[in-house]
Amino acid sequence: MRSTLRTRLLAPAAAALLLGLASFVPPSLGAQGSSARPAGRRVSSEAISRGRYAVVVDVDAHRLYYVRGRRVLWSAAAGVGTGLRLSSDRDAWDFSTPNGVFHVQFKALEPVWVAPDWYFVENGLPVPPQGDPRRNFPGDLGAAAVYLGEGLAIHGTNHPELLGQRISHGCIRLANADALRLFHEVQPGTEVVIVGGGHVTQAEASQAAARNRSVANGGRQGPRRDPAIVALERLSNEGLLQRLDEELAYAAETPPDTAPEWTTLAAVAAQRALKTGDDELLDALLQRAAALDAGAAREEYGAYLADLYARGTLRTLEALGRLDAADRAAAARAIVAASLNLYPGSSADRAVPWPTDRAPRDAVADEARDGWDALHDAEDTLRTRLASAG
Repeated sequence: MRSTLRTRLLAPAAAALLLGLASFVPPSLGAQGSSARPAGRRVSSEAISRGRYAVVVDVDAHRLYYVRGRRVLWSAAAGVGTGLRLSSDRDAWDFSTPNGVFHVQFKALEPVWVAPDWYFVENGLPVPPQGDPRRNFPGDLGAAAVYLGEGLAIHGTNHPELLGQRISHGCIRLANADALRLFHEVQPGTEVVIVGGGHVTQAEASQAAARNRSVANGGRQGPRRDPAIVALERLSNEGLLQRLDEELAYAAETPPDTAPEWTTLAAVAAQRALKTGDDELLDALLQRAAALDAGAAREEYGAYLADLYARGTLRTLEALGRLDAADRAAAARAIVAASLNLYPGSSADRAVPWPTDRAPRDAVADEARDGWDALHDAEDTLRTRLASAG
């Protein structure tokens, strides 16, 4: 039986982490493809100071936090870099997770890992030339990946049993459901702050790498896709939407950290709607914005709709146009609010991602213009509110 107990307080460690970000002094860490951060450099988060969405990774706690301002919306166990150093006669690598402020560069569903040189050196294999298909490993990055640049990514894993410890070559690993959740809730430009790490001896790093290598290598013959996600993909549209409604209702009674199933259901439904051109499913996803009560679930669902709009702008505008006026306005407000909150800078910047900038009104089809107008009205309302707030 599901519990109806709802936790509203931050864990002390998470609260202290967010309150101290502006003055946190991280150790100097390096990673393959990353520059070492100067000792004493202070991490200052523009997105958190402005009350926007951001991702915070605490390397010491092996945990990722998805936040809005200093409020944690959800968090998940993470795998971080072992800190092992490896060298060859041509290059050297440091498998630590770097500190600093990064921004999402791009993201991908079902990504293919293109193995760098260190993979072949580490496994005693000949290093193939760039572009060689032997470098491609489908499934090794799990269900989704968010790329930060400098050879760094946050991605899923086929070995969730290894999370919560030092297991990677510098990237941040999440359970597939959490990686998929993050994929839908960030956009290019979303800020990612990585703190902590401390000093790891090479003896400790070697032990961590050895402990995990046998599991990781042994899993290469395992399933290439997460079976839980595959099972949800087999549901009919009606089954998906019924389960989504049930899980959204349940989410209103539970802490966000319980990894609610609605996030994976919404991800599967969104991908199906965009991939197959299913207008009824797309309409249904947008309609649900109006049915959600104020709270964490509605706020998080808005980020999913903003992602849906970003990945299928014209189709989403047409879908908005098919909704009745109240549902259209609610979905438009959710898309606009989430889009702005995913931008780390000032709302006065020229680069602010106002949703209507993706498609000028005279460039969209007639059936999409009601949707465009709803977004424009929501933008005007938000601009007025931001101006009055100073």
